[in-house]
Amino acid sequence: MTRRNSQGFSHFTGATAPFLIGNAGLGAPGGKVFFVNSNTGSAARNLERPWFNQIDGETGFDNLQAAIDACVDSRGDVIYVARGSESVTETVAFNKTGISVIGQTWGMNPFARGEYTALSAAVSFTDGPVATITSPCFIYGMGFASRDAGALFHTGAAVLIGVPAAIGPFGVHMKACRFPKWGLTNRIGLSIEGSSNTMIEECDFEGAFASGIYIQGTAGHIQIRNNHFCLMTNAITFGEFSDVGVNTQLLMGPGNVTVSPTKFLNTDNKDGLGTVFGNYFGTAVGAATFDVDVANMETGGWSCVGNEYKTEDPGPT
Repeated sequence: MTRRNSQGFSHFTGATAPFLIGNAGLGAPGGKVFFVNSNTGSAARNLERPWFNQIDGETGFDNLQAAIDACVDSRGDVIYVARGSESVTETVAFNKTGISVIGQTWGMNPFARGEYTALSAAVSFTDGPVATITSPCFIYGMGFASRDAGALFHTGAAVLIGVPAAIGPFGVHMKACRFPKWGLTNRIGLSIEGSSNTMIEECDFEGAFASGIYIQGTAGHIQIRNNHFCLMTNAITFGEFSDVGVNTQLLMGPGNVTVSPTKFLNTDNKDGLGTVFGNYFGTAVGAATFDVDVANMETGGWSCVGNEYKTEDPGPT
């Protein structure tokens, strides 16, 4: 039998758990569906949407960590998160393989969704990211805001993919997520430690970060595409890499956009292997967009292809 739930997703029902269709990357036969609603009060819980209102500890939860804990590795479980910010007092661990975590969209532009379906640090939580991702998973339409002002890349970030000084997860996919500064004290939106085959796309990084994304470790086959970076010092910053030129294979493009004065890339003059291609920068070619000139980047293994830069005003003609 087929039916449509109140979010508009079709699924089959029967002896096994629902199998979602028509949504790439969501679920698998036998996977279970869970719901999270961290809002309080009957009105905020959307009573017209009973599966968001039901907090039963089996399929419905009032916090995301409890729902993740209920998932089973490699079963293809899906978690739907109701619109509304969840204030957390400790790091939420995305540690179950193959789960999909989907924020309620309400038809919003992808760059706005994470503004309304977010994990944010409580006032008392100033030590650590609001989320760590240590298993391959799909995260869609979520926001992340931290208060940790730590100097280390993994302490000052809102989200950390991987574990410090270790090889990170394989195959993480984040889409339409939001990393707002919100005037808080964290320095970095997203940090990636040694992860491979990771894709970050259609995400929004906004605010006075030192860097929107920080990458280091045994990192390989990472693609960063169609993201928006505004008001920060650097869109992407490189730390120390391992096995340079072998595992450090990064595709930065196409379609990333920076708003001046944000620089796109701070290589810290480190060698690697990657391509910066098909992006749109609100800064001029050279030192306004990169920490070294393009010739030095090419020498270090970072190729720049088909990017668009701010055109300097030639003055009266």
